[in-house]
Amino acid sequence: MGCVSSKDQPHQQFNIKLPDSINQTTLQTDLDLSDSQDQYLQIGMNISSLGELHPKVQQVHQELGDLFQNLQGQYMLMPDQSIFYGQTLNGKRNGQGKQHWQKEGNFLEGTWTDNQLNGRARMIYPNGDYFDGNFVNNVANGIGKFVNSRKEVRGFWLNNKLIGEGTEIRKNGTTYVGQFQDGKIHGQGKFEFANGCVYKGSVYKGKMHGNGELIFNDNTRYVGEFRNNCIQGSGIYEANIPIQGWFHSKYEHQTMFLYFFRQETPVLIDNQDCALIQKQLSTFFD
Repeated sequence: MGCVSSKDQPHQQFNIKLPDSINQTTLQTDLDLSDSQDQYLQIGMNISSLGELHPKVQQVHQELGDLFQNLQGQYMLMPDQSIFYGQTLNGKRNGQGKQHWQKEGNFLEGTWTDNQLNGRARMIYPNGDYFDGNFVNNVANGIGKFVNSRKEVRGFWLNNKLIGEGTEIRKNGTTYVGQFQDGKIHGQGKFEFANGCVYKGSVYKGKMHGNGELIFNDNTRYVGEFRNNCIQGSGIYEANIPIQGWFHSKYEHQTMFLYFFRQETPVLIDNQDCALIQKQLSTFFD
């Protein structure tokens, strides 16, 4: 069956991932006392910088600016060999600070309480992606924003996943405003496409799916059933004269072919008796 999009691509939302080692704290047991002492000796000694940032991280950081102005504190070498600079208490990260994983390239600015991220934080990744949002005990919880080369996503994160109402702005000109579930576009929402078309209705795993309304850029519209970004099922096409029946769509060479049947048909066969509506449209999805 033909579809609005020529590619069936999943649209997954961002799940914030911090290095596992961010959960490590300074060693506290008697057995590890010597290691702990060695670490304390490295606080403010032999470390005078966070190290050179990855070029893309440096570029994004310069564009965004420091998350915290006039930051003062101490340098601390962490057990995973990342470098922390900021406020400390009893050898732990407490207060505002920065942390750089030189090997992986990640760069983090945030607020800590007893070595746990609590409050606003921003992680920049070596590919230039970044997440800026609120954390509770090292987990993204609260208002946040994720940005990469393809899109910007804003909304509310619960346990590292976007949920509830949010906005996704894609670099190809498509904007989505509506519901998310488990980090994916899911529920009820509205797509505004760069080609001037607008979809309102049910969305499932990032796609137009269920009952909805697609308003074309020539002010005609289809109201009815959608399946996996296809117009498929019972509906009404409204132009000069409304047409009601069963519809199927396919998309080829920047043209949507909309097939209309007066009686329900499970599959689209070339020799079936049907009406054909063609619309010149640029691609809907990436």
